[in-house]
Parts: sequence; C-alpha cells; structure tokens
Amino acid sequence: MNIKSISLISAIILPVLAGCATTPPIALSPVGPQPTTKTASGKKGYLQVFSATQKSPPVASDDTWSFDVHTGYDINDPSGKHIKFVANHATDMDESPDQVALVPGQYIIEAESTCCGLVDVPVVIEKGKTTYVHLDRNWWPPNRTPLSQIVFLPDGAAVGWTGVIAKSADKNSVAVAASTSH
Repeated sequence: MNIKSISLISAIILPVLAGCATTPPIALSPVGPQPTTKTASGKKGYLQVFSATQKSPPVASDDTWSFDVHTGYDINDPSGKHIKFVANHATDMDESPDQVALVPGQYIIEAESTCCGLVDVPVVIEKGKTTYVHLDRNWWPPNRTPLSQIVFLPDGAAVGWTGVIAKSADKNSVAVAASTSH
C-alpha cells in the first residue's frame, strides 16, 4: 500500500471513529410552566434554566472567593435551528440563572445537567408564565404532586413540570399548552 492510499483510508475512517466516540445529549420529555401558575400580563413567556454550576474565577488576584455560576446554554427551535445562546449569569459573582423572555411556543434547550452531562430539553413557553428547568439537582415538586406531572432525569432528579405539545386542527401548525390534568 502506498502513502496516498493510507492517507485516503485514514481520511475516511478517522471522522467515522470520532463520530462514534461522541455521546449525543440525553433527550427529555417536554417541560412547561407549573399548571397552577396564574398568568401575568404581557405577550411573552419566560424561561429560567438552573443548569449545572461551575466555580467562577476569583474576583481579584488575592481573593479566594469564588461563586457557583450556572453554565450557559443554547436555545433552539424544534427543527434544531439555533436561536440564541444564554450565558446564564450576568457576572462571575452572579449565582442566579438568567430569566429569558421568549415568544410563546416550543423550543429545545441544550444545557449541562449536574448528573447526566449534556441534555436536550423540549420546553413549552406560555404567554405570561415562566417555565423553570432544574438541571442542578436542587428542586423537588411540592408534596402530593402526581409523579405524572413531573419530568425526571435518568437518575431520578426532578427537572420540572410536564409540558404538553398539542397538535391543532391545522396539521401545519402546532399549538402549545401546559399540562393541567393527569
């Protein structure tokens, strides 16, 4: 075998092997706003993602303080087209995740979870309501909540309220609604 043949074979095989080595994100069920949340005024809905946290660099060179800031995430439309990246913290001292205003509809967020790595979470955004996505293992629904109303990570950590994507009468359009009964 000559060098040209070896190079050609390597050029074909290496990308295939690299593709096999990557792990696709875990896909979850849709997450929507809490069913009993009252609707606020306004035309938009909101999203707040409690993604995995990472230690921020010290604020000053002689400072030993660091903060657990939430990692950034991507918001995509249902077809996978990128809409925006959310840094998910304003500064290296900000431990609160950003709240993002979105047009009501469905989206897919790609974010880091504390236990399962990268996850794809379909989210339902409703007018005047906030959809919370908890990927940092720091949330559990109120007592007596039916488990059928909750989305879980594979390890059993609660992520958020079940969101339902309902098809409308027109086959070309999709309406979104949060689950209110189970």
